Amino acid sequence: MFNNLPNPLILGHRGYSSLAPENTMVAFDKCVELKIPGIEFDVHLTKDGKLVIIHDHDLSRVASVNALVEELTWAELKELDVGSHKNSSFKNERIPLLEELFDRHKNNLFYDIELKEETFKETSLGEKVFAAIKKAKLEEYCMVSSFNPFALRHFNKYAKNMIPMATIFAIDEEVPKILQRGFGRHLAPTTILKPEFKQVDRKLIKKNYPIITWTVDDIQTGENLIEMGVKGLISNDPKKFLN
Repeated sequence: MFNNLPNPLILGHRGYSSLAPENTMVAFDKCVELKIPGIEFDVHLTKDGKLVIIHDHDLSRVASVNALVEELTWAELKELDVGSHKNSSFKNERIPLLEELFDRHKNNLFYDIELKEETFKETSLGEKVFAAIKKAKLEEYCMVSSFNPFALRHFNKYAKNMIPMATIFAIDEEVPKILQRGFGRHLAPTTILKPEFKQVDRKLIKKNYPIITWTVDDIQTGENLIEMGVKGLISNDPKKFLN
């Protein structure tokens, strides 16, 4: 995965989220404009089976709507303003579809796609994400990641190891304790680890997995992590790490 990419690989966290509303097309456009190699973002499945890019399941934080993404159709979601929460100048920024992002930026970016799936049961999220990657011919430009190892297993049922996968983890009360230190890698055939940066140490580096870590906005912290051997940094302000 890293053969033809900058080392370390720098990715914009939900796009260029320090300058634009997270997970919107303007945030992704900003990364391309500033020559950021890649973006990290989140994908959900709508009630009617569309792949939308948004972080939270609950729409209240970014859209001031008391509903869950999975409860609404694409027709309902595409009308929501997800820019004003950042700044009034971004009023009427909309939730993008995954296929819209692929059509717009093609292979000008490397894509780290986080599967937002809470259930252990299989939905069609993994199948549809793989189909979208394949349709766009972006197999060599994508990786797929998740806190949920079962979501990754379901994805790989269709991808058959064609797409690199990463286990995300963090010590957080919202993450099941058994998954807080990367145990999910034993439940899904992942080849990359994606810990919160506070959990990266030399002991983790010695496990010999490529490590992409988040969310790194401090230069000194980033330099320390790179010196330790991480392969990628995810940042809200990725341009500061390009040099």
